[in-house]
Amino acid sequence: MKKILFLIDNLKGGGAEKAIKILVEGLEEKGVSPIIVFLEDKKDYTLLASIRSFALAQKATKFSFIFLYFRLLWLLKDIKPDMVYATNTKSHILLLLTKGFIQTKRIINIQVDLRKQYIDRKYIFFILSKLFHFADGYSFISSGLYENLKEVIPPKPISFVPNAIDFEEIDRLKQIPLPDVYQQIFLKPVMITIGRLTEQKGQRILLKAFANIRREAHLVILGRGEKEEELRALAHELKIDDKVFFLGFQSNPFMFLAHAHIFILSSLWEGFGNVIVEAMRCSLPVISTDCPSGPGEILGVQEQKVLSSQGVVFEKFGILVPINDSHHLTQAIEKICEDTCMQEHYRQQSLVRAQEYDKEKIVSLFIDMFKARECVE
Repeated sequence: MKKILFLIDNLKGGGAEKAIKILVEGLEEKGVSPIIVFLEDKKDYTLLASIRSFALAQKATKFSFIFLYFRLLWLLKDIKPDMVYATNTKSHILLLLTKGFIQTKRIINIQVDLRKQYIDRKYIFFILSKLFHFADGYSFISSGLYENLKEVIPPKPISFVPNAIDFEEIDRLKQIPLPDVYQQIFLKPVMITIGRLTEQKGQRILLKAFANIRREAHLVILGRGEKEEELRALAHELKIDDKVFFLGFQSNPFMFLAHAHIFILSSLWEGFGNVIVEAMRCSLPVISTDCPSGPGEILGVQEQKVLSSQGVVFEKFGILVPINDSHHLTQAIEKICEDTCMQEHYRQQSLVRAQEYDKEKIVSLFIDMFKARECVE
């Protein structure tokens, strides 16, 4: 195969970053020898030592844009990749501005609904929509994401490559015993969520829902972000701060998932929802908001069996609730907690569904996509 270069802002602890790490390592293991370029040298994840990687700067800021651009131009001229696969907005912009200077195929990997991402900064989406004319194609991680954006971005050839999940890593890391400092938390049934502490992830709604359940349980929140102090204050206001545990970013979230009882995603929007599949691999029942896009596709849009006329839906592989609705989220939590047969059913279904997102399958899908692009001149 020819040269594939991946361009991404950094490898800080996010779902898109983890997905690219897994994809790049999967390609390396198959002998493809990918190259990865970071805008800044910030990493919560480590790469295989055999993978060629470059950082354009120690830190990327709005003042370093010109420097990053010329560094990228120089690197692309030196490496001469046949395809550049760019993830995240800064990387999209920098790559697309090289059009006319560098001969390569530019594939834009879209991981989020850009309109929602920049709802308060519409000028960024406007700039992107203009620059997307310079792309050679898009790669979407969910079909819902494409449906949400197809009317507002320039039409280009598209591919669908879901985010890959590294099951070997999960199976190994979930066996590691919990440190003693966390043991006490898991003496009661644990509901767990993972994600950056931001408005998008909807943890406020989760805290409100958890405050209304009628049983002894703990809520574990893994992640960090700008909303942490606000969320801690809300937990105190709701008088549940003795039952809610903010454990920050964890390099091994799987040992926590392995000891939990239910996984909950309360997002207002997603691109895919990697953490759902990771929780499924740890055989957890999943409750998620039916947010655009990803969770509904993962949990399986089947004939709906509605618990109430307002919208708790029992799908084939998990439970969906409306976004921004603490009442129905509480209702879904109560239902699955009281029905042990339902818990076991969804534990088994989680393991079945997770197989569709195994690294081996997704890496092969990516290679097929790349080969198809090679044939289109």
